[in-house]
Parts: sequence; structure tokens; C-alpha cells
Amino acid sequence: KDNGSSYVNSTSSSYTFSGLGAGTTYNFKVYVKDTAGYSSSTKSINATTESIVLFADYIKSLYKSQGTNGIYYHTRSLANSAADNSYRYAGANPNNYVCFGSDAATCPSDNLYRIIGVFGDEVKLIKSTSIGNYPWSEYYNNLWETSSLNTNVLNETFVKSLDDWIELIENHEWITSGCFPWESYTIKEFYDMEVGNMSSETTYSAKIGLMYVTDYAYAASSNFWGLQLYINYAQTKNSNWIVTDITEWTISRSSDNIDSAFYVYKNGESWKTDVFYSYGVRPSFYLNSSTIYVSGSGTSADPFRIN
Repeated sequence: KDNGSSYVNSTSSSYTFSGLGAGTTYNFKVYVKDTAGYSSSTKSINATTESIVLFADYIKSLYKSQGTNGIYYHTRSLANSAADNSYRYAGANPNNYVCFGSDAATCPSDNLYRIIGVFGDEVKLIKSTSIGNYPWSEYYNNLWETSSLNTNVLNETFVKSLDDWIELIENHEWITSGCFPWESYTIKEFYDMEVGNMSSETTYSAKIGLMYVTDYAYAASSNFWGLQLYINYAQTKNSNWIVTDITEWTISRSSDNIDSAFYVYKNGESWKTDVFYSYGVRPSFYLNSSTIYVSGSGTSADPFRIN
């Protein structure tokens, strides 16, 4: 390449150059030499590499208006929204699948994840299936920092199963201050207390966590966002892509009871229960800001591919 300044040999009919820059034009020359040592004339061609597209920027580019491609931009002017400038997927079944942990041509079902949203320059994923049933904590205490689900399952066993793909995951500051379970809270009121301007901002730094209660709530169709979270939210099941056929834990704990945390019931209801019960677990994490979009349309058959 580069006008023949660095010829390399290949014994096959192709050669792959590595270490090329994005969005850069290169001049390539090739000639053939046979076993007798005779060389052909040189053939030249110019080629320009594709520009790098960051995954977070690509997902943001799919947003055209509120609800387009299932994406909502949570500004202050969007009614009942989180008002945190996040881009979140909402509705029954948006095209928000990502293949994570595999480069196979057909993504294995165990490697399918879904995008909760883009927060700043980080894309937040949740595994599409559960890794099994576990207690939130085995110690009758709802501090996430000492939770057995956190320390033993997610950030020990599960992390090790990801191999080199763990390098794509950000070591994130998870807000773990807890929520007061008042039945009449709207989603926005719950959000403010859970992770927003009314939270105590107690944090825990780790690669892996779970979804927040309001991650689940804001995954419902936007016409449900004004409801009271506990009393009416079960009716959103068929309009909420994040709800599955299992009862599963969230990362959110009760701030008025030292042995309770919040779960999402399989009918779509969310409430608190004792931490020693075993429920489904779907790991969630934030991709680092340098993660690159490669291909894919986001369907389960053609999920987004990243590196």
C-alpha cells in the first residue's frame, strides 16, 4: 500500500490489511510472481475506508421525531418524561436488539440483548433472557454494595463469562440510594427519587447491574407515562417491550425497609418484596462511549453488530 512503500506477500488470491485509519484513502498496488520468479505488471487501485460511526451516535441518528423507530427523546418539553435528555426505546416491540458476546453470522439467542436507551454517550443494554433465578441478597439486607446478586452473580460469575467482550462495558457509577414505595407516585416522581434530582446519589461503581424501576416504566408506550406506577401500571404489559414472562429483579431498593427491593412481576406490575426471594435476573450494563456501530437493523433476526 501507499505506492508500494511496503509490499507484503500472500500465497493466496487475497490479502487483508489491518491497522488502517477510518475515512482514509489508500493507494494499493499488486503484482503476481510465479514459481519461476517471473513477475507480472503492476495493477493500481485507490480505496477509501469507511468512517467510524459510534454506536451511541448511530442510535441517536435513528430518532427523527418522538416515537419514530420506537425512540423518544426525553427533554423537559416531553410530557411525563424523565427530562434527562436520554434517548429511550418504548412501545410493544421496537427494533432494539444487539448481538453481544458473539461474532457468529446468526446471533445465538443467548447473546441477544436489547437497548434500554442512550444516556449521554453510553448505550445501556439489558439481556433479553434471564440468566436464572437468584435472591437479591442472601444477607437480609438491601444494600446493593453487599448484595450477593451484585458481588457473586453479576460482577463475578457473569462478568467472567463475557471473556474479551467485557472491554466494551463501562465501569459505571450506579445510583443505589433507594426509593420510598408510595403507591400514588407517578413515573416521573418515582424517577426523581430513584435516580433524579431527589435521590441521595449513593453510588456503586461496577460493570454490571440491573434495570431501574423507571427503565421498565419508560419502556411502555408513552400514553402510559402519566399513570401511577404501582396502581395502574400492570395494564401496560402488552405495550412494554421490556416485560417478559418472568418475574424479575430490578436494582432499585426500598429506602424505608432494610430487607426489601423492587421487582417487575410477569403481569407488568412493579412493587417491592423481601430480598431473599429468588426471581429472574437479566444483567444490564452501559457500553463504553468508544463502541462502534458495524451493521444491523435492530431486529432479532438482524440485530445491531458492534465492536
